[in-house]
Amino acid sequence: MPVFAQFGQKALTFAKRHPSRDRKYTLLEGSVRSGKTFAIDAKMIFHLCFYKVNGKRIICGTTKQNVYKNILIDLFTVVGKKNYAYNRATGELELFGTQWFVIGAKDEASYKQILGLTVGIAICDEWTEFPASFTKQLFLRMSPPGARLYASTNPGTPQHYLFTDVIHNSAFEPDLEVIHFTLDDNPNIDRATKRQIIASQKGVYYQRYILGLWVVAEGAIYRDSWHDKFLFDLESTPVGLHGSGGFTQHVIGVDYGTHNPCVFLEYYDDGETAWLDREYYWDSVKQMKQKTDGEYADDLEEFIRTSRCRGRNNPIIVCDPTATSFKVELLHRGLVVVDGDNDVLNGIHRVSEVESTGHRRVHRDCSEWQREKGLYSWDVDAAEKGEERPLKRDDHTMDADRYALMYMFPDWRTLDVMPVAEEFELQHAA
Repeated sequence: MPVFAQFGQKALTFAKRHPSRDRKYTLLEGSVRSGKTFAIDAKMIFHLCFYKVNGKRIICGTTKQNVYKNILIDLFTVVGKKNYAYNRATGELELFGTQWFVIGAKDEASYKQILGLTVGIAICDEWTEFPASFTKQLFLRMSPPGARLYASTNPGTPQHYLFTDVIHNSAFEPDLEVIHFTLDDNPNIDRATKRQIIASQKGVYYQRYILGLWVVAEGAIYRDSWHDKFLFDLESTPVGLHGSGGFTQHVIGVDYGTHNPCVFLEYYDDGETAWLDREYYWDSVKQMKQKTDGEYADDLEEFIRTSRCRGRNNPIIVCDPTATSFKVELLHRGLVVVDGDNDVLNGIHRVSEVESTGHRRVHRDCSEWQREKGLYSWDVDAAEKGEERPLKRDDHTMDADRYALMYMFPDWRTLDVMPVAEEFELQHAA
């Protein structure tokens, strides 16, 4: 059983304890990679498939795909092919002869999937991502004697309903146990890996994902991950970067706007670092001229034609997914276009990780990008309502940047700490 190589004491105590001795609701919260999901997988194998309770057994995540990725892959590795059968389309799972249902809880309509269900056991992955309506409905469904809910989550804002209405709600106190995990609770992570994980998180993300604290995201969004030290110019450009062998990906991020500014950002990915080389920024209000889709497409073709790229100048256009008519125009012209990932919060976190580990550089001539980078801030009014989002201003280069970096640095791409980032950390600490 290679996945269950070692248990930390918290994970072992939780996993071995019989559900009859647990409270109705158990939340494992704290830092990333601390063994929370690992412990719940083990609990399922040791006890939950055999625990006698009325009602359905369900596993909930933001999507079925995320449940499969976060929980089921490791679970299936441990139990072996003979002990499970899973239909990824319907979410029906048979594990050791016991029936489970995998359910997505992504939006406010998700609660309808559990209407009418009687739930005996619920596993909740990434609980802070669930809408309050789903969580409230789930509590109503868990009526059988001995029903149990086991959840894992990384902390979010202290105004989040899970923190205010559940964790710090005295009405839940008799039925709720919260177990806090840190990186030190996972003995399967060596020192070098732990340093990498810690180095990849800065500011609010360090507080949440390393220390496991429920804290507010406030102020400038990238103040802790970006520094002007990572700017470059023509003299400091790597030799051969723009040549056919100097990059593995040539990408242009696009944030489309008619009344709002329209932005193109050109990147060269050399396999380790994404180099933001040039920008196009057209503000129709300031310029007092609103362009059509065709005119913007002309500008993009000219932007590509005047690139410093030598050789295969056919970049991937990673575009604002809502810019339907503009994408059609680009496709008609034979350009390669893909939709940018519009998950703003996950995108901001990923950009922060890319910067914190030193995997990005920005040309000094990208003045609009630099201006918006310092102005891009969290929405204070939204935070007071328990919502987390950036202010919808000074965000056009930031959106194009996020689309491009999310495309070039998907979740599976490893972000080792680059020497320049380590050097900066030492200088900053000094």
